[in-house]
Amino acid sequence: MTIGQISKMMGASVKRKEDPRLITGQGKYTDDVKLVGMLYLYVLRSPHPHAKINKIDVSKAKAVPGVRAVVTGAEIKERVNGPMPVVGAFPGMNTSERWPLAVEKVNFVGEGVAAIVAISSAIARDAADLVDGDYEALPAVVDSEQAIESGSPVIFDEFGTNICYEAPGSSGDVDAAFQEADGTIEARFLQPRLVPNAMESRAVVADYDPSDDSLDLWVTTQNPHLQRFTLSGILGIPESKLRVVAIDVGGGFGAKMNTYPEAVLAPLLSKMQGKPVKWTEERSENFVSTSHGRGQVQYVEAAYKNDGTLLGVKMRVIADLGAYPQALSHLIPTLTPLLAPGVYKHQNMSWNTIGVYTNKTPTDAYRGAGRPEAAYLIERVMDLIAQKIGMDPIEIRRKNFIPKDAFPYLSPTGLQYDSGDYELALDRALEIAGY
Repeated sequence: MTIGQISKMMGASVKRKEDPRLITGQGKYTDDVKLVGMLYLYVLRSPHPHAKINKIDVSKAKAVPGVRAVVTGAEIKERVNGPMPVVGAFPGMNTSERWPLAVEKVNFVGEGVAAIVAISSAIARDAADLVDGDYEALPAVVDSEQAIESGSPVIFDEFGTNICYEAPGSSGDVDAAFQEADGTIEARFLQPRLVPNAMESRAVVADYDPSDDSLDLWVTTQNPHLQRFTLSGILGIPESKLRVVAIDVGGGFGAKMNTYPEAVLAPLLSKMQGKPVKWTEERSENFVSTSHGRGQVQYVEAAYKNDGTLLGVKMRVIADLGAYPQALSHLIPTLTPLLAPGVYKHQNMSWNTIGVYTNKTPTDAYRGAGRPEAAYLIERVMDLIAQKIGMDPIEIRRKNFIPKDAFPYLSPTGLQYDSGDYELALDRALEIAGY
């Protein structure tokens, strides 16, 4: 754009071009992809949250007419370059290894233990019922607070703890803020886990070409470039020979950013069978195999003056990561303290984010990725202080807003806010609400 030129798009109502195609049923999704000779993949999943795998007997499943292959974790482990990728691991982080299928033990209900490929999805599903799994149940850890207590069962023996990482930080002089305060409040906030449930469940279609060792991969993803990068590494296929296609995606909300085991299994089995392989997630699978969202316990202390001035905040965030770190899962909880100052001008803050392993479905990004948890935290703090001193919750917000002439503004966690007029926005919201 030329300097000084005003964009015609700013504030304009832009008509969506894709709507007619989608609302008339002309959209195309991954499960709509049909290739000649296609085989169908079904993943058998663990019924246990935590158990040692003594044996997975697949002999009966292999004998079913129409079944082309049945593989277990040990076989798949031999065919990949390493465990499932973790992007941006912290220094000193206890990074647990996850393979496309469980090898020696399972760590959450829904973890894959065997993969069946057949000429139809129905045959693959029926054959899975004939796989005989022999498990030795282990104590399960399902509460993130209990997981870090002394004496709690440890999920990964090599770490000796269920803590994946701790990320502390501080800004300003928190101790001084609390010393000069007229009062303080303490609270425990719960951000419960949730299950992202998009209209389109996840799906993968893999078509390996042995003539040039290339792979075409259709996948329900919000980030095809990250998919190509991570899959190239684990599959050992150069990015130049790996084509990832994201057609229409029927809802993602962050849950379709991750690289999942099925996106590894389908290409491997396509290569083994010399045929295209499709996997489509069933709705019940979605609840245990697609990443969950949220899952935080927040301990907060706030110091204030009797006139409603917020002086400082201390917070401790215990984040339930589930059984494994994923593409971005360990990063998401650290965004909560980062965004916790919100729209308020206090500069004294301390925090510690503790990422914790539990025997549950891994968590990852969902609808704001750590930010809604931060907004809830600071807004509840404002409400509790207002309640404590008998002040209108609207007025305590006005008193603590970053003034519109203070921008650009540097938050206590190091973020620069470029602009804002929070009083104007609040006034408009009150007008609309008839407050």
